[in-house]
Amino acid sequence: MAALAVGFQAASAETLYSARKGDTLTNVAKRHQLTIDQLVKANPAQSTAGQLAEGLILVIPDGEERATREEASAPKATAVRIEGSAQVAVAGDEEFVLDRSGDYRRRPSLNSRRGMLLNGVTRSAHRFVGTPYVFGGTSEHGIDCSGFTMRVFLMNGIQLPRTADVQYGVGSPVGKGKEESGDLVFFETYCPGPSHVGIYLGGGNFIHASSSRGVTVSNLSDSYYKSRYLGAKRVF
Repeated sequence: MAALAVGFQAASAETLYSARKGDTLTNVAKRHQLTIDQLVKANPAQSTAGQLAEGLILVIPDGEERATREEASAPKATAVRIEGSAQVAVAGDEEFVLDRSGDYRRRPSLNSRRGMLLNGVTRSAHRFVGTPYVFGGTSEHGIDCSGFTMRVFLMNGIQLPRTADVQYGVGSPVGKGKEESGDLVFFETYCPGPSHVGIYLGGGNFIHASSSRGVTVSNLSDSYYKSRYLGAKRVF
């Protein structure tokens, strides 16, 4: 897969930002608590006038007032490549995947415990694609949404409660736009509160047992799910 070369000035940058539709340097600077001068200094090729091209990668400088950030993002990238619908920044020997908030998050190494669990959960989940939906089901012959997540996680040594509303109480909350592969994503569908659950795959996609299509992959931006999305939980 070809890599798209991206040139950056030698600035100390902890975050790369991919411009969204309607973005300007002014609102990007405000969103990241920077001045226009700080942002322009880190991105001297950009004009302060007009909207930014959608998908343009900007360096978000690491100013003194940002030194206490709890979570560091990607360092300066040497290249950005596209994998399916996901943008991946390459920085030395590490890779960072663009999340829905516009920041890059470190891709877990498959040699790490989380990386190995993620690989296993993803493979196990895809084994069920096409399995019909059966309310109360937990097998390859028929499965419901929480039965699917429970079964997939159990196949990888992680025990989850049986129903979506109780699974919602497990793990650590994840902010909207900060979801990572392997997170549980929850929706309010046929009754108040969390009544549907799936497994996030990245790029907005999640795999779940749909009552109309069985186990399938959908996207958080789909109108039905977008309006019903409650948030995500990180279990491992």
